[in-house]
Amino acid sequence: MTNHISRRGILQAGVLGTTGLSLPNFLRLAHAEGQNAPSADAVLFLNLAGGPAHLDTLDMKENLSAETKSEFSSISSKIPGLAVCEHLPKLAQSIDQFTLIRGISHTTGDHPQGQAYIATGNRPGPALKYPSYGSIVMKELPGDPDLPPYVAIPQTEWSAGYMGDGFAPFKTNAIPKPGEPFSVRGISPAAGVTVDKIERREKLLADLDTRLREANTDSPLLEALDTFSGQAFNMITSDKTQLAFDVSREPDSIRKLFGSDDVSQSLLLATRLIESGVKFVTVTNQGWDTHLDNFEGHQRLMPPIDLGLTAAVTALREKGLLERTLVIAMGEFGRTPKINQNVGRDHYPRANWCLMTGGGVKPGQLIGATDAKGEGPTDDTDIHPDDLGASIFHALGIDHHKEYYTRTGRPVSLIPNGRVIQDLFG
Repeated sequence: MTNHISRRGILQAGVLGTTGLSLPNFLRLAHAEGQNAPSADAVLFLNLAGGPAHLDTLDMKENLSAETKSEFSSISSKIPGLAVCEHLPKLAQSIDQFTLIRGISHTTGDHPQGQAYIATGNRPGPALKYPSYGSIVMKELPGDPDLPPYVAIPQTEWSAGYMGDGFAPFKTNAIPKPGEPFSVRGISPAAGVTVDKIERREKLLADLDTRLREANTDSPLLEALDTFSGQAFNMITSDKTQLAFDVSREPDSIRKLFGSDDVSQSLLLATRLIESGVKFVTVTNQGWDTHLDNFEGHQRLMPPIDLGLTAAVTALREKGLLERTLVIAMGEFGRTPKINQNVGRDHYPRANWCLMTGGGVKPGQLIGATDAKGEGPTDDTDIHPDDLGASIFHALGIDHHKEYYTRTGRPVSLIPNGRVIQDLFG
């Protein structure tokens, strides 16, 4: 029988050196010992690209001046004391199934960097490009080889960073249309192309690949091509993959939850992919960069999110998947309290919100807050994208301090500055 010696016992015995355990490895062991079992094995991330205005959506304020006050009315919600925008009635009635995190702040005020920050949990810099969450999940939680483990609907700016393109997301580049067959380039064989033809082409590519590797045995591009080629072959020749993307196979009880708009149909596909075994799905909804006509834009953008997000959560619950699927909705930042001369709101990274549910998240909570004018977090709120990233990995059972290595051999912690938001989890 093997005796278990705790980290405290090792320190008390003064035997750190004699065990041959280095201090960095010891600290990683200490962190791992405190890790809980994963509460999620899949993620659905709804990316509101451009940044929704916090003061016009889920962080509305009373008694604001004319230069900052929203044109929208607020309505009460299922979380006591929380008023939300009148154009989010379904969320208002189901928000007790979520936890709302407010007062998220950072200092990255342009779109590409803001997107990189919420995609990775690391503030972007010039020296290193961090991998997005889906790329880490792809490596840490390998799934069915017939399925793309990381799918972006329809597209995404998120990348694999220093991990290389072999861990990049599979982009559908299209959105299902109700009542129409859904064909995804790279998965659906072209007309007249049989599995036998695909297999012969795969053998030819393998022969060519062998010759190329004799000329260059250490090429990141060839490694990525290897990965993509293998994935493409598995997907095109697999009935399982074809079924995973075929939303027409969804029962009427599920399809009727969703609208016919792009957001709903993207989220319907996302829930089907997760049910089929895909580990990480992003749905990107563009248009929230409302420098012009902020209120007209938000009035158009909110109803599809209101319907689609609540439908996705209901569908995951009815499929028995919500408990194991972490659902996240947010944009890269909020928008300025002050309304500009174009009746718009500008970029504002000092105040943002995030909705989370499923995957072990304790529902019905408000975490963090902004001040009375919505200009920034309250004094007792200290939440950054790094903390959201650490919390996502915590739910998945991935140590956010784990070290990866770049191609130059540099050790890099996944999210070195993140802290798990413990109140998120029940």
